[in-house]
Amino acid sequence: MFAEARITGSLSLSTVAVFIRRRANVLLLSVICCLPAQVCAGHPGIIKLEDAHTFRIDSSDFLDAQFAIELSSGAEEAVQNSVPLLFELQVQVVEAHTWLWDSVVIEITERRLLQYHALSESYQVKDLNAATQGNYRRLDDALRAAGKISNLLLTDQSLDRGPTYSIRLRGSLDVESLPTPVQLIAYISSDWSMVSKWYKWQLVR
Repeated sequence: MFAEARITGSLSLSTVAVFIRRRANVLLLSVICCLPAQVCAGHPGIIKLEDAHTFRIDSSDFLDAQFAIELSSGAEEAVQNSVPLLFELQVQVVEAHTWLWDSVVIEITERRLLQYHALSESYQVKDLNAATQGNYRRLDDALRAAGKISNLLLTDQSLDRGPTYSIRLRGSLDVESLPTPVQLIAYISSDWSMVSKWYKWQLVR
C-alpha cells in the first residue's frame, strides 16, 4: 500500500501536482499489466499497396487504390477488446524539379477508423473524410475496407503542362490516436510499427 499524503492549505500546488502525476502513473502501469500478453508481443503487422491507378475525367484526376492490411497479433487482440484503430492513407502529388528538391503540390490524408462492436459481433469501419461507415462480420473484410481508396479526387484544376508529376502513396497505423495504455505499449514494441514504404509512380497526363 502507498501512504496517502494529506493535502492541507499549507501544501504547495506543485507538490499536489507531483502527487497526482505519481498516482496517475501507478494507475497507468497497473492497467498495462492487466492487458492480455498478446497486446504486448507477437508477429508484426504489415501494410502494403496491392494496386493503384489514376484516371482522368474531363480535366480532373482521380485515384483508386487498395492497401493490404495485416494486423500484428497485439493489434488484433486490441481490436477484439474494442480498442479503435485509426489508419491513415497518405496521398501526394509531387512536382519534379531538375535542380531543386521535388515539391509536394497536393497532399491528402484519408482516415479510416476500425472498431469491433461486441454487442452486434461486427466490425465497423468509418471513413472520417466522407463521414460514412460500413459494418462487416469478418475482420478481413473490414481491413479490406479500411485500406481502400475509391474515386479520390486529386485535383479539379489543370496542372501546369511543363513539369513532370508523380503520385506517392503510403499507409500507416496512427499510434498517437490509441488509448494511452495501448499507446505506451505501441511505442516500445516494434510489432505495432505499421507503416508502409512510400510507393511512387509518374502521373500520366
